Amino acid sequence: MHETIIDAAPPSLAPAVIFPHDEALRLRCLALLDGGRTISTMSRASGVSASILSQYLSAKGNLYCGDTEKYERKLSGWLERLDLETLAGIPTIATPVAEKIAKAARMVRRCHIMGKGIGRAGIGKTRGAALLCEADESTMLILASREEGTREAVRARLFKLAGVRGPRKRTANRRRLMYSELVNRLRGTEILIVVDQAHKLTAPAIDLLVELWNATAAPQLWLGTSQLEENLERDEQWGSRLAFTFPIEVIVDKERNDVRPLVQHQIKARLPELNGELPRLTNLCEKLALTGSFRRVEMRLATMLYLHESARNKDTSWCELFEQSAAFLTEQEDE
Repeated sequence: MHETIIDAAPPSLAPAVIFPHDEALRLRCLALLDGGRTISTMSRASGVSASILSQYLSAKGNLYCGDTEKYERKLSGWLERLDLETLAGIPTIATPVAEKIAKAARMVRRCHIMGKGIGRAGIGKTRGAALLCEADESTMLILASREEGTREAVRARLFKLAGVRGPRKRTANRRRLMYSELVNRLRGTEILIVVDQAHKLTAPAIDLLVELWNATAAPQLWLGTSQLEENLERDEQWGSRLAFTFPIEVIVDKERNDVRPLVQHQIKARLPELNGELPRLTNLCEKLALTGSFRRVEMRLATMLYLHESARNKDTSWCELFEQSAAFLTEQEDE
């Protein structure tokens, strides 16, 4: 009697092996594909090879068997820059404010300290933080807000950026084990933690970041308004850990103009066919940036573009639309 042999299924019919990944990130990338982007364009923008990206975004799941976390960090960084450009409406460029933030980052890294960069709202601190991440993929960026500035949200963000997944079984000490792994990954390194809008951190979140520095000495740079300094004065330890301050300000005088490069970039990126109006329009936007912020300039330029689409404004100059947009925005606020 012969033994019956059952052949294994051909390789082509064998079930695909799905490797661990960040499903939320993968779904975000798939949504961009559905929206018209291609693997090729996403690869060039993110720095992840098309081959790896194709495996990662396979319809069956993540088929890439290599260091998925490494490439997910690249994708996350690209998506954050994309979000910033979508919010501002224009790509981020290097500015004097960004250069000051980069200099502060080099200092805290060299000394392995916690430092804070203080500047008024809307001068380009978030852009500077984004450029830090673009220049160094290891930089961990936390964007604080009322929702994302809590201890729980900051801790979850740190776990994600550091690639700390934790044990699958949700035991009572799971969070403690994950925090221990985070500390081990950061201890003695020059991995920079950047906190943008740090003035929106809650007290427990501040405690967490200070405790993390105490345990690792990993450099941290917090960016915020003068409100951050007031918040840190509430606790002596907070103040001592973040005593090193970097003023982030824009300078405009006869010898230097920190506003002009970004203002002109905003104008050229937003408005087509300036017809010789750039010098005067630059002067108008510079004054607005100095009395308000770069965000107000962006809003004014977007409104000008909207008004320009009206048939009655077909022959109206951009400088005239600059004045019209002020009245239009005032009317919108009054409604």
